[in-house]
Amino acid sequence: MIITLEQANFLALVVMVVALVPSTYRVLYGPTLPDRIAASDAVGNVLAMIFALYAFQGSSIYLMDVAMLLSIISFVGTVIVAKYLDTGEVL
Repeated sequence: MIITLEQANFLALVVMVVALVPSTYRVLYGPTLPDRIAASDAVGNVLAMIFALYAFQGSSIYLMDVAMLLSIISFVGTVIVAKYLDTGEVL
């Protein structure tokens, strides 16, 4: 059985949406603040992958820009909050 590119893209989107569910649960009901921060980073990465898959499927360069921007903001936000939790200050 040969799988087409459209089927592979759809399967990847389904996997990303399924991966989004436990991370979202952890953000909402996480026991500690670091758990919620790590889960929010995972949610940001999964959403960026969803945007990237949609950009690939629809041949849209603008959605790829949104995916890159979301990844950068998610990474910087996680680093800032982790530094705040470690030292008590951002700068």
